[in-house]
Amino acid sequence: MPIPTDGAWPPPQLTPAYDAYRDWDAWYGGSPDQLGQVYANRTTARPKTRPGQRSGGLVGMVSRWLWGAPSPVGQRDGRLHVPLPADLAATSANLLFSEPPKLDHEDTAVMARLEQLVEDGLATVLLHAAEADSALGDVYLRPVIDEDVYPDRAFLAAVHADGAVPVIRWGKLIEVTFWSTLLVDGDVHVRLLEHHEVVNGAGRIVYALHEGTSTHLGRAVPLTEQNASAYLADLVDEESSQATGLDRLDVVRVPNAGPQRLWRTLPGLKYLGRSDFDGNEQWFDALDDVWTSWMRDLRLARSRILVPEYMLRSLGPGNGATWDAEQEVFTALTQMPNKQGGDAGITLSQFAIRHAEHKATADAIVETALRHAGLSSQTLGEEGDVAVTATEVQARERQSFTTRGNRIGTWAPALADAIELLLAVERAQLNAQADPVRPNVEFGDSVSESPETTARTLQLLSAAGAVSVDTMVRTVHPEWDDIQVREEVARIKGDAPPTVEVGGALGALAGNGPPAADDADQDAEEPPAEE
Repeated sequence: MPIPTDGAWPPPQLTPAYDAYRDWDAWYGGSPDQLGQVYANRTTARPKTRPGQRSGGLVGMVSRWLWGAPSPVGQRDGRLHVPLPADLAATSANLLFSEPPKLDHEDTAVMARLEQLVEDGLATVLLHAAEADSALGDVYLRPVIDEDVYPDRAFLAAVHADGAVPVIRWGKLIEVTFWSTLLVDGDVHVRLLEHHEVVNGAGRIVYALHEGTSTHLGRAVPLTEQNASAYLADLVDEESSQATGLDRLDVVRVPNAGPQRLWRTLPGLKYLGRSDFDGNEQWFDALDDVWTSWMRDLRLARSRILVPEYMLRSLGPGNGATWDAEQEVFTALTQMPNKQGGDAGITLSQFAIRHAEHKATADAIVETALRHAGLSSQTLGEEGDVAVTATEVQARERQSFTTRGNRIGTWAPALADAIELLLAVERAQLNAQADPVRPNVEFGDSVSESPETTARTLQLLSAAGAVSVDTMVRTVHPEWDDIQVREEVARIKGDAPPTVEVGGALGALAGNGPPAADDADQDAEEPPAEE
């Protein structure tokens, strides 16, 4: 598929996906204005009440959601948004990259480059990419060379799903067009397109700048018309393309989950990743509805004093009357009681706050939404901060760790491919020394045992003779390299007390051997003295 030249934008075949991206982006961003615009005004940006909001069917059902209802006229809009979608995406990313993955390779030059990647902030890039992956279903990693950022090396950058037009065949990325909006002036939209492809065994990137509208790509204009794209004019050839120096695509796609449920029968869409928000929109809306009702209870339950009209103090003809609740001494009132309302005196009004019912409902909704996304409610700290062992944490959060294992199976090879592409680009474009090889990627444990638990375990294994000093040091210090481990083992053995053979076995003089015999036994074993 060549780079798009004109027509509707995004391309019509991706309309269902981009409609979903718009909804998920609204939940992820959490702006009440954006949520209201997405759900109450799907067909127009001008606020108005649509007939579908009073109809039945799917359109009517969605329109009757909290965020699908029109804003109240002349009243305060008390709708609240609970940032559960953003918390869900952040939690999913933290399960993977709260501890940076370990990158390793036997080649010294490659290992030095991997360490430099980590120092350049690779862990942060991956954490942010995983969060966007959870929200939108796909994320793309690509190597970038920008001499203003790093003059002598490349770095990895992430592109979100709503900024990509991919071509996926049998689940594999064949080519992709990345796009970004450089300028919005009224209905004029200027977009930069980057088409990554492989032609005749050579990878290249084709750039194009288009001036159109919010729904159409529009005409192509020179790259020099925008400051953000002017530098590309010096990098491209007569076909507006730039060679990558690779024999393959320079982009790696990382799907969040699968299989695809929304578009499993649609060609071109069935291989897209599945968002953690997919199917959770109604639960997000229900949670906002519960919290909005809870806050409404708080407002309505404010203490109020109701007094009959005859108890009010007149301010004079035409000026109304007042009631001063802070006044301590009252004089006799000259007004007559209102016979229609009886002789009722001061009435205190305070409604009940249904906090227990609201909290139970909100907790059930949160648990359902997290379970649908493959996470346990304990992962968000729903059970409190009670001290538990790592084994108990694993048992409570089994669903979250199962999901984490599945996503590690996707992220580990994708990250290795992305780093290999980066090394290959550096070799082709910058004559780098590191070979373009595939590194070893290892994800650490997301839950670590406490030092006390680790020490107790090692003590039992050591007493049973089932663990070496080298293994114990590596268990206590998993971040150490081989040199540090060998030095620590030598220090431990050098500080250990000498050993003697007692009863045919090695026992430590420091108390690790069998107990010494008492004096009586020693005297009995000594031969009698000769007279």
